[in-house]
Amino acid sequence: MASSSTYGQKPLYYGTAKKSPIYYGSAQTPAYYGGNAPYYYGGGAYGGQAPGQDADSLVGTITLGRVLRVIAQRWISVLVFLLIGLVAAFAVYRISPTIYEAKSEFTMDTRRPQGGRGADGVGIDMEQFGTSYEEIFNTRLSDWRSDKIVTKIVQQYRANYPASTVTDKELIETLGDSELELIRHSRLITIGVRSTTASLAASLANAYAEAIESFTDEENKLRCDKAVAQIHEQVERQRRHDESIAKQLLEFRTKNKIDDLNSEREILQQSLQKTTADVLDMRSQVTAAAEWEKVLKAAQETPEDFGALPTSVPRSSEIGEAYTRLQNAKMEMNGLLARFTKNHPEVKAREKLLETIKQEFVDAVSRALATAHGNLAAYKNQLAVYEKNSEKLRAELATIGQKIVAADAGLKQLEKEMEVSTTILKDLMQKENEARIAAEQNNEIVRVGRPALVPSKPVLPNPIIIFSAGGAIALALGLLFVLVLDHLEDTIVSLQDIEGRLALKVLAVLPHIRRKKREQVAKFISENKYSQFAEAMAGLRNLLDSPRYQPISQVLLLMSTQPGEGKTITSCSLAISSAQAGKRTLLVDFDMRRPRLARVWGLKIDQDHSFSHYLSRKDGQRDFPSLVMPSGVEHLDVIGSLPPDNVNPASIVGSQIVPDFFKWARANYDRVIIDSPPFGIVGDVMTLASLVDSVMIMCCPDRTHFKPIQHAARSLGESGATVIGIVVNDVEMGSVGGAFSQSGHSYGYGYGGYGGYGGYRAYGGSYRPYAPLESGKKKGKDSDTADVKAKEADVKGETSTQDAGRPASSNSISLDLADEE
Repeated sequence: MASSSTYGQKPLYYGTAKKSPIYYGSAQTPAYYGGNAPYYYGGGAYGGQAPGQDADSLVGTITLGRVLRVIAQRWISVLVFLLIGLVAAFAVYRISPTIYEAKSEFTMDTRRPQGGRGADGVGIDMEQFGTSYEEIFNTRLSDWRSDKIVTKIVQQYRANYPASTVTDKELIETLGDSELELIRHSRLITIGVRSTTASLAASLANAYAEAIESFTDEENKLRCDKAVAQIHEQVERQRRHDESIAKQLLEFRTKNKIDDLNSEREILQQSLQKTTADVLDMRSQVTAAAEWEKVLKAAQETPEDFGALPTSVPRSSEIGEAYTRLQNAKMEMNGLLARFTKNHPEVKAREKLLETIKQEFVDAVSRALATAHGNLAAYKNQLAVYEKNSEKLRAELATIGQKIVAADAGLKQLEKEMEVSTTILKDLMQKENEARIAAEQNNEIVRVGRPALVPSKPVLPNPIIIFSAGGAIALALGLLFVLVLDHLEDTIVSLQDIEGRLALKVLAVLPHIRRKKREQVAKFISENKYSQFAEAMAGLRNLLDSPRYQPISQVLLLMSTQPGEGKTITSCSLAISSAQAGKRTLLVDFDMRRPRLARVWGLKIDQDHSFSHYLSRKDGQRDFPSLVMPSGVEHLDVIGSLPPDNVNPASIVGSQIVPDFFKWARANYDRVIIDSPPFGIVGDVMTLASLVDSVMIMCCPDRTHFKPIQHAARSLGESGATVIGIVVNDVEMGSVGGAFSQSGHSYGYGYGGYGGYGGYRAYGGSYRPYAPLESGKKKGKDSDTADVKAKEADVKGETSTQDAGRPASSNSISLDLADEE
């Protein structure tokens, strides 16, 4: 079982990415109902391909996990093959001749500056030579290997090395073994020349590259120059015309001083704006002075109606003081008239004083009126000056505007001519580019890249290739050899082994749980409802409750072909899961030689409540309800047993009381789950299997063997039992869908000898001593250490039992319970 994980991850029982979930078996389509009989009936024990008929290859199913495990177990055999391969490679290396290879590089450019591109960036016009660099290279390869280029290479070599004594025939023979290769996803082409002389190989490689460059340039030059010469002349002529118009435009601007006129117009416009503002201000002052003059004339004519003057009126303060004195004198006069008559001397004297004061007021108004007349005249004169300046500025602006309009007309004409000339030049340049592209459509631009250097090491014989090939072939043969041996060892390592070779369905894949005490593992899903193990068990329960399996899943028997494959805790977990689903569930311990359920569930029972002792009674009583013990889980009851004491389990199972018990259990419970002893070690399973609805077989990856399961499935099928599939237990998380083993470790944790069963395993129709590490006997001390630590942990009640060969440091347990004694 793999360690439990957080809720929400995909549980293992959903299987691998296949067309059907792993618990629906192989690619075959067995049908429980309708048409064909179930796969476990007819045509052999299972229908179609019977268990034991291996359709696999000689090496079996190949997965990465299996390959790593086999290599770890049989590394000595692989090493022997490797050594033999290396010796053979050394012999080949010693007898091979010494050959040097020099490589030069040149680039082949077929890209176009404009126009369409293919998928490799090749111009569309090059399609007649191919749609990729590879095709173009292959097309040109015949030219670059022709007699003409060979002659040119020899000439180039003679030009580069005039003192060379190598004959032309030797040069041509050496060039016969040369190779041109296009480097993938690039425009680089390498030239490889091989020779027994290192310097000759380098010299010919360089001469080859230079000859190809010269040859290609000569072909391209005439074609391109001839096609582009005429249109290029038109472009140059139009460019000179364009420069002439630009010169005329500059001279026109300089002669007409268009920029100066624009600057002058801006200055005049600013001056006109200021003068206009002054005129408006002066007109407001003239209007105000005329109003003052009217007010002062009215005050002069009728002083009695005079009111008040604004402070801005000339001599307003003087007029105000005179008017105040006049009003005071009138008030005093009125007071005297109230006491005296008009002829009274005081009244006469006051009248004279009043006239004097009135005359002073009139004089003050006259002086102010004279000042107002002067101000009004000054304002009018200033206004006339401003208006005259405004008219002058307007006339100047009109004159400059006319000049600018005339200059703009000539400037626009030249600019239009410049625009037309520029457009024509661009069109001609575009035509020139198009003509150049058309001329270069059959061209390749070839340039020498990296020159060849004199090789210091030979390329043949290549020790890396020879020894690598020898080692690889040897490793392949060694791996094939050990895979064949591993396949012949008959160990289950993957789902394909179960579904393909056994033709049995995988009902569920139960993950591995780490570092749990034995009793905790049995009740794990009741405390960890959302763990991956709980999800896997819920998937198995839902499968059994489905319409396909429900008619044959009321009474279930879990069996294994050898101890330690997890049937006890699987039985407990499935019982808890069924009870959590609301089914009245009964868990029965029919493993009477090694009863475990009482200790797992903490039941304190005596012989009167021990199942094995009760069934052995001769009184004929059938009080089965008295055996039922509460489990502490709602809807789940347990019937446990004590270790056998003067009790013969074989005689009990064959008695009539057992069918009566099953009849009672069917009538009182929705699901009955039987924990049975291992198949083959004792004969109880065959009898029990005929009384239950269906049988599920436990399997531990990399530990369970084919032949015991094949024998068990065939025997059960022939006896009329219904085998519905396999429950794969103790699977590491990373192994689902492939090999179940990792790093050569064997998963599963047994009973450590299984007590009274004598440590024998069923194998075919016979028995042989049970060895937990049958396929892993090379593990040596690690296995012994694991067994010792497992027994020590078993005494303490811990669950780190590792008799299947797992390293003692793994800190993990299996579904089944190890022997405590």
